[in-house]
Amino acid sequence: MKKLKILLIGQPNVGKSSLLNAIVGPIVIISNYPGTTVEITEAKKIINNTEIEFVDTPGIYSISDRSEEEKVTEKELFEERVDGAIVIVDATALERSLYMVLQILEAGIPTILALNFVEDAEKKGIKINSEKLEILFDIPVVHINPLTKKGINKLLDIVLKIRQIKNQNFRNEYDDHIEKAISKISINVESQLPIRFVSLRVLEEDEDFYRYLKNNKMVKKVKENLKNHHPKVAEDIAITRYGTALFIAEKVTHLIPPKKGKNFEKKFDQIILHKTFGPLTTSLFLLTIFGILLYLGNITQSVIMGLTENLLSSLEGAEHSIINMILIRGLTGLAIGVSIALPYVLLFYLFLGLLEDVGILSRFIVNAERLLKKIGLPGKSFIPLALGLGCTAAATRATRVLSSKKEQFNTASLFAFVPCSSRIAIIMGVVGFYGGTILASSVFATLIIAGLIWAFGVKKIIHIKSEPLLLELPPYRRPLIKNVLAKSWIRMKDFVYIVIPLLALGGITYGFLEIWGFTNVIVEPLSPITVLLGLPAITIIPLIFSFLQKDLTGAMLISVLGTKISTALTSIQIYTFGVATTIGIPCIIALGTLIKEFGYKKAVGLTIISIIYGLLFAGLIWRIISIF
Repeated sequence: MKKLKILLIGQPNVGKSSLLNAIVGPIVIISNYPGTTVEITEAKKIINNTEIEFVDTPGIYSISDRSEEEKVTEKELFEERVDGAIVIVDATALERSLYMVLQILEAGIPTILALNFVEDAEKKGIKINSEKLEILFDIPVVHINPLTKKGINKLLDIVLKIRQIKNQNFRNEYDDHIEKAISKISINVESQLPIRFVSLRVLEEDEDFYRYLKNNKMVKKVKENLKNHHPKVAEDIAITRYGTALFIAEKVTHLIPPKKGKNFEKKFDQIILHKTFGPLTTSLFLLTIFGILLYLGNITQSVIMGLTENLLSSLEGAEHSIINMILIRGLTGLAIGVSIALPYVLLFYLFLGLLEDVGILSRFIVNAERLLKKIGLPGKSFIPLALGLGCTAAATRATRVLSSKKEQFNTASLFAFVPCSSRIAIIMGVVGFYGGTILASSVFATLIIAGLIWAFGVKKIIHIKSEPLLLELPPYRRPLIKNVLAKSWIRMKDFVYIVIPLLALGGITYGFLEIWGFTNVIVEPLSPITVLLGLPAITIIPLIFSFLQKDLTGAMLISVLGTKISTALTSIQIYTFGVATTIGIPCIIALGTLIKEFGYKKAVGLTIISIIYGLLFAGLIWRIISIF
């Protein structure tokens, strides 16, 4: 069987993931690139006896070695076996994407240009002449729409013939002095990559390409001579590329009368991006979403909990041997954990995918950035903080968008107060389900207050210069339910494949502890913590398990107290338990990611301090409420 490896390359939010979903569906493998924490997505599809491996690379604006994402894409392109690349281009901002196209063509890699958001461009009055673009670049250009699958079959037909595509007819010309330097360096290059391209990368100071040189001293002399005419050679090469990209974009772009219907979007943006009304609208919108999430989650949880209780009651009549009791505990942990966590985690990712596809999430980011400035955080920090609503580990990796380690660590410290999907499941599935909507809302409010106190405290200690948030606002789009479902499933895979087995394992572990009488060994020494929180001593078990994996919390709470939580705990105790389990670095996986990013001492120190802060805060709130 013939095999092909194709890279999907493009800027952030250009539709690479949507294209991959349209080609292969949600059957993908998400993994870290070897030696990094940068995620890549891989998927395979068999067409006409050809196995095609698609690799969705990180979103980047150019190919260089400045960031981890750029390094990963560069290595995939130039050091791995690659048969070609699909460069996804935003038709509404053609010139910005063409810079990267020029770089890939210079590398001699067979390239297909996939033109996305064509309909959005035409609504704005922009018409792209793809035939002319094909002639200028001498590569295939395909109009695509991953949401409706328009152009996907044509794209795949071209992919099957990608080895036949040659990029020899296009050549980007530079200043005469730079061209002479390229010629001189080319004599000194030994590489399977195009010699002209390697010479250019050397002039651009990309050290990864120095290994292809036979004589570094000669190259150094050529670069020294070139500095008389070009003190900033790399910058001049980049300016030339940008100029070429702009020239080609103007050549193939025609202005047409914009389609009607944009006035509503403009008026909506005037409200949602307003300095005063914007943050208020965003807050109301988010409160509404969480209200709907809580309402639907409660209904779903009630149904699943009913089935769970029937299952557990049927298990009570089973033979009570030690093995059976342990297995029953495992099934109990699994069934209860799924019934508490699954409804909220799934619904949360569905809402997140919907907000992303509609284009409103980026507007929320702009409004939140105004608050972040006041608490001493740079605007860009909202990007990882927003990701923290999904997963703290992924959000920690995303702190790399910030320019300094101080900014990154300061932002990461706030993840202790950003409820990830698992903590949202605790707040809604335990506090909301057994204590009511007002109690769940109170936990969210407490997280915000605790986080603001922490942030203002850190601001007094660490002074960080604020920087503007550069964020592209996508046009509003009609979401495709199939695409939202596919993205939600991809995000849910970790829960299904990792968390669900852990739920069973947590129940089995507690079964062993209970049968062999080890619970008292754990409970008694740690009883001061539960006394501080005003909780029954046995609740230390779910508190401990909550740090191992937050999704285990609800299952372990019911394991130790039974399904009638509202009778075993008072409303204040349910609230306190919710606060104690949600403030702090959420789990072992998050701690591991923090260690990778900031080192063992900082990560462990932050984790211990945030847990102590959370417990003290929850205990203080309990005592204040108890007084009144």
